[in-house]
Amino acid sequence: MAGKTLIFTVCTAEHYPFAQALADSLPKELTFKVGMVGEVAAGELDVVQFRELPFEVIPEMHQRYDKPALLAAAKPFFARYFLQQNGIENVIYFDPTTFIFGGFDDILQKSTTYDIVLTPRLTRKFGKSTYGDEKMFLNTGMYDNGFFAVRKSQNTFHFLEWWQQRLTDRAYLDLCNGMNHDQLWLNYVPILFENNCIYKNIGWNVGMQNLHERVLTFKDNKWVVNLSEPLLFFNFKECLEEGTEVKKMIKDSGATKLLSGYKERLKQYTAVIPPVFSLRKSLHSPDSAFRKGLKDTLRTIVDTITYFPIYHKISK
Repeated sequence: MAGKTLIFTVCTAEHYPFAQALADSLPKELTFKVGMVGEVAAGELDVVQFRELPFEVIPEMHQRYDKPALLAAAKPFFARYFLQQNGIENVIYFDPTTFIFGGFDDILQKSTTYDIVLTPRLTRKFGKSTYGDEKMFLNTGMYDNGFFAVRKSQNTFHFLEWWQQRLTDRAYLDLCNGMNHDQLWLNYVPILFENNCIYKNIGWNVGMQNLHERVLTFKDNKWVVNLSEPLLFFNFKECLEEGTEVKKMIKDSGATKLLSGYKERLKQYTAVIPPVFSLRKSLHSPDSAFRKGLKDTLRTIVDTITYFPIYHKISK
């Protein structure tokens, strides 16, 4: 089974250290490939360039997209290319900022049983968290684009071709027009494609988007989520921000030590941790001093009108 499984990630040369750390966490008997967008980084990992894939639309995509959108749009192209290789029956994608902490048997079992395996970005109802509210998840996607697994089948190739077609020209970050890179399209998977699995195990694909519902504890020499499930893999992408709110979320979830350990691993490959795209940061960008001052002034005016005696007399 392991020999028929291929794992891949997609990154730029700048983010190559993340891919190196991910490779360290994977079982050595599994084939691992790095899909590279842009210049190729020097290193020992097996790299495949996006420009070299046999799809005619790729040059157009390079002209059309910025780097975050191109990285997102490249995923189904690499997945289809790898799945078409002789001897490969299952392909698994991880974001380069992911690290595997548990055994791999459960992932292999799911990837060989179902054509398409996804993880939900959250698993329980809630009102609002520092990351965002329930409506924000509706707008940005219910299934996480940092992980997916596919099995060789006609159904799977139909899915990958369908995803490719949409990401060829609709992989922008433009929520008002129904686009969030590659992620929002995944909402259609349970509707349009057969033999899919939305796996809700809380030890899978832990990250900033679901820390509001998951607490990590180091117990019996391993990390455990909500004192019930072993941590299998964690995506540190949005946890690498330096903001106060992010640090508080990480601290409250018990992930501070986990993040520190990951950063130490990265130091083997880079002196400075490169910046990565963060959906949360894009949606919650800090106001400039001018905008903040203007909002405060307008709020003061509204408050003054609200409590002005004449206003109260008129309203009554």
